[in-house]
Amino acid sequence: MKRGVFVFIFAVIAAGIISANAATFDNLQWSVQYMIDTSQSDFGQIQSPSPRDNRGLAISPDGRYLYAGYNNGPAVRRIDLTVGDYIDAADIQLTGVRGKSIDVDDAGRVYFAEGTSIKIYNSDLSSNVFNLTGLTNSEGVTVTRQGSQLVVYNTDRGTGVLQKWLLTESGGSITDASLDASFGTGGSITIDKNASPRGLEVDSAGNIWVAGYEANKVYVVSADGSSYQTINGVAAPIDIDFAGGSALVTQYTQRQISVFDSVLLSLQDTITVPWASLELDPDGQSAGGALSGIVIFGNDLFVSNETGQTADEKSTYGRTDEQSGFIGDDFYTDLNSDDNDPILHTVIPEPTTIALLGLGIAGLLRKKR
Repeated sequence: MKRGVFVFIFAVIAAGIISANAATFDNLQWSVQYMIDTSQSDFGQIQSPSPRDNRGLAISPDGRYLYAGYNNGPAVRRIDLTVGDYIDAADIQLTGVRGKSIDVDDAGRVYFAEGTSIKIYNSDLSSNVFNLTGLTNSEGVTVTRQGSQLVVYNTDRGTGVLQKWLLTESGGSITDASLDASFGTGGSITIDKNASPRGLEVDSAGNIWVAGYEANKVYVVSADGSSYQTINGVAAPIDIDFAGGSALVTQYTQRQISVFDSVLLSLQDTITVPWASLELDPDGQSAGGALSGIVIFGNDLFVSNETGQTADEKSTYGRTDEQSGFIGDDFYTDLNSDDNDPILHTVIPEPTTIALLGLGIAGLLRKKR
């Protein structure tokens, strides 16, 4: 076989491998997983004024619980995904924290980016087990285990800094935190002072992806913090998570999710939400509707519709009560009031195996003879 034919086949095989690992995001089936039902009371308070503005979103290690942070309240709720009723599903509420960014470690502890600190709670939010203090304006937090070491990355909105913290564990709790001196310069790297970095996530190679909200860029920082690459022209990126070899980036008031190849850093796809079929108002409350927090567990994708609401000042979601009824043939759980801050859900299809552009190796050889 000629060398040129071999090179051609190798290139096609490489392309086939990339295609085989890339999920497709067409025709996703969206639903509303959870909603603030404004005609109902929960945790002893009527929900018509609050909570609102759900941004932070995370999921428990077993996939059962969503943690949702509401900036206007403020409050964090734990939502049981096995419970269909919206009032019963929120089984725990922690007030006084915003959870603008949330993550959960492999022991089930929950981390909240709270400006001057990252607050760490146990899984049922009953105990504040540790506070990582001395921060300026933390709005991005992600936690991962590297070998046996528990690691927290933090982005600072005001200074444009990404930090790597090493946590000390003892007796099932966290007892200390220190900057990793081997990362960047003394544990930190300044990405861009004007980027206003928000959500972040670590890919399978250890690179840290950071949403540069005001810079309209995504920064991909090397595992050792010595350098970074940028993906430009990503309007208002706010949060990031991964599905296989794809990085999914929520674009805030663009109300879409951009999908990037995590190796080539190239745009694969753009995901839009079918607002009309879900009977949601794409503009949300006071034209501020946005897609913000995103979390992926297995094939399940959850995304927060911050300041979102149902369309036309009525709702098909929530409990049936004295405010429910028919308009024509259509039944509404709330005839005269919208419900708010939906958490949206879809299932990402498995990657499709593409057999070398439809040709086997033998077929390629025949074509080239």
